[in-house]
Amino acid sequence: MSSSRKDFIRISKLFLAYKSRMFIAITCMIIAALCTGFHAWLVKPALDQVLIEANSFYLYFIPLAILLTGFIKGIASYTQIVSLQFMSHRIIEKLRKDVFHNVINLHYGFFVKNKTGSLITRITTDTYYLSGAMANTYTALIKDSLTLIVLVGNMFYQNWKLAFLSIIVFPIAIIPIRVLGKKIRKVTKNLQHQVGNLASILEETFKGIKNVKSFNAENFEIKRINKEISFARELNFKQEKITARSRPFTETLGSMAAGLAIFGGGVFVINDNMTAGELMSFLVSLMLAYAPLKNLINVNVTLQGGLGAASRIFEFIDMKNDVRGGNKILYRFEKIEFEKVKFKYPNSHKDILNEISFVIQKNKKIALVGPSGSGKSSLMALMIRLFDNQEGNISINNNNIQKLKLANLRKIFSLVTQDTVLFDGSIYENIKYNSSSSKKNIEDAIKFSCVNDFVDDLPEKLETNIGENGVKLSGGQRQRIAIARALAQQNQVILLDEPTSNLDLKTEATLFKNLSNLKNKTLIVIAHRLSTIKDFDEIYFIESGKLIEKGNHKSLMAKRKKYYHLYQKQIQKNA
Repeated sequence: MSSSRKDFIRISKLFLAYKSRMFIAITCMIIAALCTGFHAWLVKPALDQVLIEANSFYLYFIPLAILLTGFIKGIASYTQIVSLQFMSHRIIEKLRKDVFHNVINLHYGFFVKNKTGSLITRITTDTYYLSGAMANTYTALIKDSLTLIVLVGNMFYQNWKLAFLSIIVFPIAIIPIRVLGKKIRKVTKNLQHQVGNLASILEETFKGIKNVKSFNAENFEIKRINKEISFARELNFKQEKITARSRPFTETLGSMAAGLAIFGGGVFVINDNMTAGELMSFLVSLMLAYAPLKNLINVNVTLQGGLGAASRIFEFIDMKNDVRGGNKILYRFEKIEFEKVKFKYPNSHKDILNEISFVIQKNKKIALVGPSGSGKSSLMALMIRLFDNQEGNISINNNNIQKLKLANLRKIFSLVTQDTVLFDGSIYENIKYNSSSSKKNIEDAIKFSCVNDFVDDLPEKLETNIGENGVKLSGGQRQRIAIARALAQQNQVILLDEPTSNLDLKTEATLFKNLSNLKNKTLIVIAHRLSTIKDFDEIYFIESGKLIEKGNHKSLMAKRKKYYHLYQKQIQKNA
């Protein structure tokens, strides 16, 4: 079975989950189709009985019948549209939830490889496009098919020979349906992909607006965005052009059918084999059949566009998580151990960590130092399984971390990354983020992280809205909120990746003093300024993915090696 057919069946099952609504919609479609056919049939008595025979009964009956059936058709059409839209919007809701639920649980490497804009468009634009396309497809396949059957039925009822003569050209329409359908699906997928690229670039530009302004790069960004917008416009135009290619076929076929009907009907009327009323009823049915026939010819184009969006949506819904957790649960942290761990990032040939080994006991304060790119941040990423090591073993309490339940493992650690990420909301909401901690614990976290130093000066205190990613705050204020959030989680191990790079020396010193006084917490810090970690239990000097030196500040200074020279360099720089 082809992938497009599988996708169509899968989408159909989503609609069929709402059986009662679908039944109502189909019933209303049948009623609307019968009303349309009845209107076409009424042309015969209107002409033969009213205009020719001067029958007064039909003079009153036909207008009332048209009025009544028109009202019924209007109610049926309204109910059908509402029912289909109800299903469509419920399906949009379900697909968006399913995509987000699966994507948010995928491994971190997935987000490294995929652009944010592409993820957003699949959840927003693709789901909306798919649902709309499928609603239009079902309307065409059911309502337009029924309307066509009723109208063609009336044509056969009036004169079956003329009906055969008129519809003989219809099968020719299959040719453009098949050819255009394949093309439109490919173009739609490319268009949606380009919309995702455009969204990603726009997001990058607006997030980095401070750099855009400082580098005077407005014109550069305009040119970059214009190029992407123009490419999207080209694909959009190509999609519309392919869709429009069916128009010459439908117009020509409609004209051929009408021409044959008028010629053949005229012959039948002249030879007294057909009344004028029958011919007019036949021609009205033929003309009314043009719109549903055109919709049916175009339905494959609409469907293939929807299936193009469907394949992008289902790709993410069906994606499996490469990082799987085990079933073991730990209730306390005793130690974490790295044994000859080797690691390189996906699609990279360079080892970031090379047979690194160490043990960190609970309640210890550990600092990771060394040159940039030496693998310090990668160590933290491996601890919480944002990535998995290729060789060696990482264990907590002698349990391989890959055998631990993933949620349980991450409940052990709180991580503050180099790039501070905050959410649009109040300061309090950001600190409490996904935490069930008591108000006292949150207040302690605020105190330890020195957040209260600036919060007290704000008009709304902790309820102050900080804007998207904390845009209303300084870099140092954002970092302190991020540290407070990590402490508020009440996890046993705190991982801090250069958490104070934007703080002044006084605040940084106070913060590290507070962190050093934390009780029943294991603290692992990637430090930039070595003066802040002099009182730590151990310092690991990492270089080229290897543990070069290990010890406390005093012992490492006595060795007069890598750490000593780095410390002296910083002292001289700050002198």
